[in-house]
Amino acid sequence: MVDATLAAVDLTVEPFGRFFRIELPGHAAVEGSIGTIMNGVFRLLANGLAEDARGSPILHAAIATIEGQRFVFLGDKGFGKTTLMLSLIEQGIAVEGDEHVVVTHSGAITRPRRLHVKESSLDLVPALRDAIRSSPSETDWTGNRIYACSPSFRGGSWAIAEVPIDHLVFVEPNFGGSSVLSPLSRDEAFARLLETTFMPSVQQGPAAVRLRKLCVDAGLWRLQAGNLDHAHRHLRKVAEFAKEQARNLHDQAAKS
Repeated sequence: MVDATLAAVDLTVEPFGRFFRIELPGHAAVEGSIGTIMNGVFRLLANGLAEDARGSPILHAAIATIEGQRFVFLGDKGFGKTTLMLSLIEQGIAVEGDEHVVVTHSGAITRPRRLHVKESSLDLVPALRDAIRSSPSETDWTGNRIYACSPSFRGGSWAIAEVPIDHLVFVEPNFGGSSVLSPLSRDEAFARLLETTFMPSVQQGPAAVRLRKLCVDAGLWRLQAGNLDHAHRHLRKVAEFAKEQARNLHDQAAKS
């Protein structure tokens, strides 16, 4: 986490009869199965995020940087955000996370969390299959294996920073079809944000203003996500066009 002072905290999991027990800092101990233990840790992290982000809206979203442009991808569970992030990692693109993004005064920052990858997603990113299967994993209550993959598991870096957002992309599934990228109006994007954003319990007015400003400053897109190669091409074209526009504005300012 760039410019942040971090401290390592050891959490000890001990046998507890047929189950397990963990002591969590500042909270009651959690007892139960490994899944229960992990849910207790996630609740602790979520509570910490809510406290750190007090007064800020939180997006259910992923972040990736493409051609120097910072993209935030929003979409419900099952819409393909994580698979899209894996495919970007496969292309050598830096991904910061795929769960929560806090919209701050000066930009946005993602919640540090590994990508949770289902076994069923591996066929969509065959080049990553072995690396994903070597990551820590657990089996959920339905018998599905879930892998916890660092965004840097292909050998890149995993850096999290508070940086402005260049593009908002609302992801919708189009499984088995082509990927289509189309622009959204500010009003439609703002309405979608209000429907899906976790708003703070305090200072909701300033938080809504922050979301509206984001819709004014960022590029706004709808991605019907199907073929992943098509999605990559669309996103790269958007990033390259935005960079070209920025260069032209810089050149005009220099001449004036």
